[in-house]
Amino acid sequence: MTPTLTPLTEAARAAIRERLARTGRTQIDGVLAPADAQALYDAATRVDYNVVTRRGTGHVDLPAAWLASLTPDQKQALGQAVQVSAQTDFQYLYDNHPIYDLVQAGQAAPIWADLLAFLNGEAFLGLMRDVTGESRLALADAQLTRYRAGHFLTEHDDHAEGKNRFFAYVLNLTPAWRIEWGGLLAFHGADGNVAEAFTPRFNTLNLLKVPTPHSVTQVALSAAADRISVTGWLRGR
Repeated sequence: MTPTLTPLTEAARAAIRERLARTGRTQIDGVLAPADAQALYDAATRVDYNVVTRRGTGHVDLPAAWLASLTPDQKQALGQAVQVSAQTDFQYLYDNHPIYDLVQAGQAAPIWADLLAFLNGEAFLGLMRDVTGESRLALADAQLTRYRAGHFLTEHDDHAEGKNRFFAYVLNLTPAWRIEWGGLLAFHGADGNVAEAFTPRFNTLNLLKVPTPHSVTQVALSAAADRISVTGWLRGR
């Protein structure tokens, strides 16, 4: 399945450009044909996810089968260790399905291989070059992320030496989300306040310039859905 972009008027493109140039962040509502966004969401609810977090100073992938083998006490200890480290260090806890890596290994399901091809096709990258004004955008990587109750991502700015990341993107897929469920993409102001926060609205593409200090607020225990998105970076060669 190759997704279809919803056409944008020149006035809409101009408004997106202006907001991105002024604030370093913007949203494109209804970016895909609604049926395509729904199909991606439906597929995303059926894939196998790893849990990702940090130990010490490095990223770790925790396979679902390994987590299932832990005793309840071991799971509780692991969760407590993650929460404690988040008090002072960069930390995260969420579920990941590594689309880009699976495509590179020839192991991705067709729907995700088609999605990555779409994200790297001229229709999408051409739109991204147009609204960002960045002509050097040459590729997009991608992963599925699923934030369940208690999941979070602390402050960071997405800069990674040698990765040539110009913009981060988040394609939100959960059909309905309430603000009080958390999982907000929060932008950190220099004054210590939240400068702005984006709700993960269905079929909305969030764009943010790299580097931009931001976080994903913890998903509330009362959340009635998982926060599912396709996320990645728009990069140069």
